[in-house]
Amino acid sequence: MDKLFWQRLVAVGVGGFFGGGLRELVALLIQVPAFPLSTLVINLTGTFLSAFLVVVWSKKITLAQPVADFIMVGVLGSYTTYSTAILDMVKHGLLIGFVYIVLSIVGGVLVVYAGRALAEKVVA
Repeated sequence: MDKLFWQRLVAVGVGGFFGGGLRELVALLIQVPAFPLSTLVINLTGTFLSAFLVVVWSKKITLAQPVADFIMVGVLGSYTTYSTAILDMVKHGLLIGFVYIVLSIVGGVLVVYAGRALAEKVVA
């Protein structure tokens, strides 16, 4: 295991600390008992940022691999979580769960397009 291996591993771990903290902050600030709004907001904003950053980095900025790992895998990977989305769906019942999953999927696709479009304008 070389130096880059350890740099990437530590970068993901430290990024995960910040992403997890940010996730909890958003969850504490957005509390809607009847609907998992905080998880929806977290997953959609994380998806948007991921799509935006991928385009910007591919066209405008070159990052060292540990830096990209810190942001994408560490921060955004721990900020967004599939398991929390599934638990929220089950907790709120079939109808709310169905609405939530539809909003998550459709919203996720839309924010990917929006993130990529905005990034294309930024790097142009």
